[in-house]
Amino acid sequence: MKRSFPRAVRRFQKGAVAVEAAICMALILTPLLLFILLFGRFFWHYTVVQKAMHDATLYMAGAPLFELKTNAAAALANDILAKETADLDKTTKLEPWTSCGYKVSPSSYYLVFGSCDRSVPPAAVQTNIIMTLPDPFRFVKTGTGKVKFVLTATMTYAGT
Repeated sequence: MKRSFPRAVRRFQKGAVAVEAAICMALILTPLLLFILLFGRFFWHYTVVQKAMHDATLYMAGAPLFELKTNAAAALANDILAKETADLDKTTKLEPWTSCGYKVSPSSYYLVFGSCDRSVPPAAVQTNIIMTLPDPFRFVKTGTGKVKFVLTATMTYAGT
């Protein structure tokens, strides 16, 4: 029986499969790792802003009515948001605003949200944020290279 390859040629092919597998795995795992890191960053930003927004809304839900009417509560809620999101990088843009929800009629469950400068107490308070993040790899096809998240937190007004 005759061998198909001489012994010297087979000796140089030892480990070739391991090298090919390492190259293929690097080409597959690198984009996957970038994808995981990018979306991990998105979710970290989302979680930080969501927690800050919850704290700001919680403050507004217990603020006295005269603070709501004079927008002092909204200013303090914006300060809470700014301090809790100070760790985010400077490429993250936040656009917060607050509003109060008033019942359409005394027996209605529906709320109309608007400014908080009315003399009657609101049924609920709401904090909204538009968070804009850069998309360096253009995963989301918006054409602008940015990803926008809209976050909303609503709580029943408990202040007096």
